[in-house]
Amino acid sequence: MGKPLVILLAGGVGKNFAPLIVNKTLVPFCGKPVLQHMIETIEQSGFHEVLIVTNHENEQWLESYQPFNITIETHIQDEPLGMADALLKIESKIKGRPILVMNAVDMINPTFFKQMYQLSLDVYSFVVAKEIDSYFPGGYVKVEGNKAIGIVEKPEPGTEPSKLLNLVFHYYSDPTEFFPYLRAASSLKDDHYEQALNRFMQEKEVRCLTYQDYWQKLKYAYHVLDVMDIFLQNRVKSHRATTAYVSPHAIIEGNVFIDEYAHIDAGAIIKGPAYIGKNVKVGNHSLVRQSMIEEGSVIGFGSEVARSYVGPRSMLHHNFLGDTIFESDINPSWGTTFANFRLDNKPVIFKRHDTSLQTTRAKLGAVVANGVFFGVNCSVMPGIAIGARSKIFPQTTVFSPVTADETVKNSK
Repeated sequence: MGKPLVILLAGGVGKNFAPLIVNKTLVPFCGKPVLQHMIETIEQSGFHEVLIVTNHENEQWLESYQPFNITIETHIQDEPLGMADALLKIESKIKGRPILVMNAVDMINPTFFKQMYQLSLDVYSFVVAKEIDSYFPGGYVKVEGNKAIGIVEKPEPGTEPSKLLNLVFHYYSDPTEFFPYLRAASSLKDDHYEQALNRFMQEKEVRCLTYQDYWQKLKYAYHVLDVMDIFLQNRVKSHRATTAYVSPHAIIEGNVFIDEYAHIDAGAIIKGPAYIGKNVKVGNHSLVRQSMIEEGSVIGFGSEVARSYVGPRSMLHHNFLGDTIFESDINPSWGTTFANFRLDNKPVIFKRHDTSLQTTRAKLGAVVANGVFFGVNCSVMPGIAIGARSKIFPQTTVFSPVTADETVKNSK
């Protein structure tokens, strides 16, 4: 068997990612989009070729990206018709080579990639599963010993065939034997790929490789906080760029990565783990703790940012952000506050204009899309989704979701 070709699935449009409008593969963490983190991990694990199924947005980004020691080929999936469609469209490019199929937004420990690489040299086929304690709406693997014998997609809670959640890291030493299953399933309305994989497992020798470290899928917008935590807890180390300025009267505690040309003023306090991005300014007497501040943002005088993600070019002015997500280019004027905790202590419900999602988070602030402007002294209640380019009038209390381009004088 030759070295496997990595098939990186990044062609979806992410409808579940609302209200955020950025393609989820391009959300920056520690100054790099998710897609770049994934490519670098693949490259550092021994793989030499990757074929990326893209959409028009991340295809444009890839055109400007220069990898070091890996060959990248792309294929644009014009319509987001799922994994089976993506694979069938690139069948001629695979040419019978061994393939490792993976999603671009499943975050796992990079060291596990080397284990997958080594196993791919020895077995016919494998899938990766993670043992979980609480229900997740995904596929569950049936096993006999270390053999995968079936997969059940999105069973009702309490009816799962095992605690082994299917992660999309699937290896086929001879994909020409798998593609007939894909074609046979292509007439099904939903879950084409999973149905094909289920039948393949029942008839072929498929190893189940159990993964036991951290994992998070970037599915809903509030999962940005979970992925941020993975980076902060596992990948951020203390670092201060030589071009950064840190006042001798600032306080830096724990693992804090301070990137190029960042500026930390006197009286600022940063409690790690935290990431302070390129050209970020943290003003006098502000507090940043367990948060990620991306490139070009300003944390102005007297602001507090707690366990929050602040995307590029956002400008804070004496604000409080608790467990909140700012996509990019957001301006909360003086005194605007983002609450994160329900009075009844129950898990926060994430409220979008089209639906509400029950989370397991005791604390969750707002999820604010690109280009939103808040007037002075606004109050945003927990779990509220605010659409791109909205304008919130001064002294407004936001109790319900805000759609894109909406102007809100009061939301109850």
